[in-house]
Amino acid sequence: MNYFHNKDIWLNIYKPPLITSARVVSIVKRLTKAKKVGHGGTLDPFATGVLPIALNKATKTSQEMMNATKKYIFKIKWGEFRDTDDIEGVVTERSEARPSSNDLICSALSFVGQIEQTPSKFSAIKIDGQRAYELARKNIDFSIPSRIVNIYSLNILFNSKDYALFEVECSKGTYIRSLARDICLKNNVCGYVSCLKRTRVGKFDIDATISLDLLKYGHY
Repeated sequence: MNYFHNKDIWLNIYKPPLITSARVVSIVKRLTKAKKVGHGGTLDPFATGVLPIALNKATKTSQEMMNATKKYIFKIKWGEFRDTDDIEGVVTERSEARPSSNDLICSALSFVGQIEQTPSKFSAIKIDGQRAYELARKNIDFSIPSRIVNIYSLNILFNSKDYALFEVECSKGTYIRSLARDICLKNNVCGYVSCLKRTRVGKFDIDATISLDLLKYGHY
């Protein structure tokens, strides 16, 4: 009998790249034989990292996990704007301009605290019952209302002429792609998120994650 099938617990799953969060939930449900499975916050298909998965009665606390503080490391690739603000999009603009490390450090201060953010049109936000990305892919004109989010910290880990690495700690509802876009606009450069890793959700840290392979082949 599967160890997890009747457990009311959260699993700290590592989401691999090129797979949707919904697909990870489906895989975990199949492997654990749990009756109910939910997650604590969607990651984009290209993103990796912490994806908390709730089993059985633990799904009743999913909203609490959704509300938890999150931490990410992300890479902005300089030189292009893309319609999705990430690596999966179509190039819409190019520029040879590059920000200095000092410019990035100074501009980062303006993003720390409570800020107003407009999510990407290629997000999962619902507009009149439809996902925004579905409308965007059909070239339907629409607008997305801005929202208030909290950025608790934003640090520049590395910067070069090709890309920069950032670490951010933020509230629920924060779109990292949108933050990256706004950082670029603030510095009058083009860029997009080429790599995104979630390193923490609440108390769940990336160093303690379980891979899908370990869940499949591990002994518990």
